Amino acid sequence: MTDPAAASTSDPVARVLLPVLLHEVNNATQLLVGLRAILELPGGEAMFNSRADDLGRTSHMMDDLGFALAVVATAGGANMLLARRDERSVRILWDLAKKALTRGGGVKITDSGEPPLTAPSALDGWQLAWSVAALLIAASGDDGARAERWVWKWRTTDEGGAELVGFLAEEAGAAEGVLGTDTLALVRERVSPLGALVTEGQFVRWSVAPDWVRTA
Repeated sequence: MTDPAAASTSDPVARVLLPVLLHEVNNATQLLVGLRAILELPGGEAMFNSRADDLGRTSHMMDDLGFALAVVATAGGANMLLARRDERSVRILWDLAKKALTRGGGVKITDSGEPPLTAPSALDGWQLAWSVAALLIAASGDDGARAERWVWKWRTTDEGGAELVGFLAEEAGAAEGVLGTDTLALVRERVSPLGALVTEGQFVRWSVAPDWVRTA
């Protein structure tokens, strides 16, 4: 089993996502503490029941955060995901990576379209989600300093697969040079055999075959 400390220093996804995961868990915990305090007030049960939507949103948030943490841990060598699968896996990690890179303010990530829903047969349930987060972090830099040089677009292919295309501003250089050969090699390894990652000039294209995509 991989040492968690070693994994967090070597994996850019862990390094960038763990602070925002901690922040989001703290937010959810504070809300739960507040709801518990309401229950302890005279007549608090009625007020608590009126906040059922808040409790539902918190439950949904904690579920997504738990899945994201399991992906990060599993990518580091600890099989925390086990048999769990989430069709929104790519969406969860993409959105969390965007939040992590922009949480300091002053950084904007330009993207359009919707990340795909993934099929239960898509590898071990974490590789595709990890790969899109790794790609966005490598492109943007850990601090998001390069984020605004990129434009991202999600689309469904004619065959029913999915792809993410990133376009780098011409003055910023070639996509492969910015992303780095190590990141590209690892992403390619983790999305094979039905996924691919291709760079050409200012473009990078991440794609997966229809067999790994679930239709909405």
